[in-house]
Amino acid sequence: MKNGLKIATIGGGSSYTPEIIEGFINRKLSGELPLEELYLVDIEEGREKLEIVGNLAKRMVEKAGADIKIHLTLDRREALKDADFVTTHLEWDRWKLE
Repeated sequence: MKNGLKIATIGGGSSYTPEIIEGFINRKLSGELPLEELYLVDIEEGREKLEIVGNLAKRMVEKAGADIKIHLTLDRREALKDADFVTTHLEWDRWKLE
């Protein structure tokens, strides 16, 4: 039986992701959120930002002493498989709305 939660964040390379990471850390440390694994997901065009933001997220978790495994991926299926919750960050300037 699984002890903690798995959350997938679609658009994990967003500049807003560190804010949600901070919230997850605070809730994990307070005992409100039994978060075990966090998958940050983005598209190929966002790979570089995902690496930058994802590595920052890993440092934030480590510094806080929160026991959360952070995974960076471009594979939505991997991230969504068995996820308990899914959050999204969309940057509209990447979309071509005509």
